[in-house]
Amino acid sequence: VAAYQTLYESSIAFGMRKALMAEYRRAEMEANASKLRTDNDDLNRQVSDLRNRCEELLKVEAERRAADEAKHTEDVEKLKNVNAQLKSNLEAMLSAPQRK
Repeated sequence: VAAYQTLYESSIAFGMRKALMAEYRRAEMEANASKLRTDNDDLNRQVSDLRNRCEELLKVEAERRAADEAKHTEDVEKLKNVNAQLKSNLEAMLSAPQRK
């Protein structure tokens, strides 16, 4: 009977150790899960911020490109006008009667 009593007490102690270890691991896992949730929230916030920055940069770049294209078109038109005027001046000079 004493052997069974010792075996019973030993198994109770073993069960208690296992329960305490499981509780410790559970608390550890909950803390880890909480940290991972916080990290996930931070990373999602960073992704959102970066997406907003990308959209803003694309918008600014599109506006800049449109302004550059408008300036380029304006410059081309000015050069065409200057070219046409110079051409007409040259034609007028060439068609004028020459004096001798």
